[in-house]
Amino acid sequence: MLSPANAASRRPSGGAPPSASPLPVLFLVTTFDRGGAERILTRWARGLPRDKYAVRVAALQGRSHAMAEDLTRARVPTHDLRMACKWDLRVLPRLARLLCRERIRILITFMFHPTLLGRVVGWCCRVPIRISSERSMAGEGGGRRLLSRWTAPLATHVVAVSERVAAYAAREFRIPPDRLSTVMNGVDLDHFRPVRRDREAGSLVIGCTARLHGENDHATLLRAFARVQERWPSARLLLVGRGPEEPRLRALAYALGVSDCVSLVGEQADVSPYLREMTLYVQPSLAAGIPNSVLEAMATGLPVVATAVGGIPEVVLDGKTGLLVAPGDPSALAEAILTLLTNPRLAEGFGRAGRARVEACFGEGLMLREVEALLDRLVEKRLGLDFLPGSGWVGGSRE
Repeated sequence: MLSPANAASRRPSGGAPPSASPLPVLFLVTTFDRGGAERILTRWARGLPRDKYAVRVAALQGRSHAMAEDLTRARVPTHDLRMACKWDLRVLPRLARLLCRERIRILITFMFHPTLLGRVVGWCCRVPIRISSERSMAGEGGGRRLLSRWTAPLATHVVAVSERVAAYAAREFRIPPDRLSTVMNGVDLDHFRPVRRDREAGSLVIGCTARLHGENDHATLLRAFARVQERWPSARLLLVGRGPEEPRLRALAYALGVSDCVSLVGEQADVSPYLREMTLYVQPSLAAGIPNSVLEAMATGLPVVATAVGGIPEVVLDGKTGLLVAPGDPSALAEAILTLLTNPRLAEGFGRAGRARVEACFGEGLMLREVEALLDRLVEKRLGLDFLPGSGWVGGSRE
């Protein structure tokens, strides 16, 4: 950052004064659902300083209003681009008009379709800073992988959610190191706090708050729970979330004979009351970045059993804050769950260590400071601007 004494040397040759106006930023996402990526986007949008950045959020398909309501309460403007289906190209001129009308200087995209379209339209509209967020190492089909690789040069920067995801993006999409950063997810440590839990056999609750999507593999969790029930008949399984897999999961629970002990409570705006009911948290994902659900569970002091995929091993330290198993293996998952149910002292130790790890590495404040610092660096690099508190942005555009 520049000091006031040398700020004048960075002004345009015409001697333009500092601009007190914050730089317009647009976040682009697929829908206004409350999924993991959408919740992180909301935290970024609400957390950026208003004197620096004027934030808007747009959804390709804004039919759901859950996240839009959260943003509106935080006084963040939202836009619905009314995309009818995944390949409705009428969204392209709508996005272009929005970028030009709002004079967007920074475009940040989350998820595949917003990233693909945002890179192309943002480049065509000459948005100077175009940031793509890589959230997962999901096995995409060849067509998607090629499209991501072909459009990657149109992004001025890529932000990965974990070091393993960053390595994946560098390898698969050929992102050079100077255009790649890592900003891990963060959790609200004041909202998600440890509570005292009753470990009596009658109150053992195994839980998961991930979206009911094939990628999260709740079917393997149900099969593992059926095995756990053979040893702990009083154990219950609590699934918080909604998604396309719900009918199949209900049918599977019935077929396994555990439907009376499984509760599917749907999507909840606040999952913390449900986490407080749990004895143990399980994340059975087949692919993941840094799941918010795992961070929230650890922040509430829950021991965690999870699959060793994506960025999860960067959060859950095997044998220290929880247990990691291979994905898609109900037998291994059941064995890990039983290990913690039968060793309460070990489970409690994992819970305490998990909370300490989240406090040290995954707080929301740390995440927001890293995002702000990244944007500040890119603004200085791409636009030649520096921010002076009380004065605004100083310097001249390099583009």
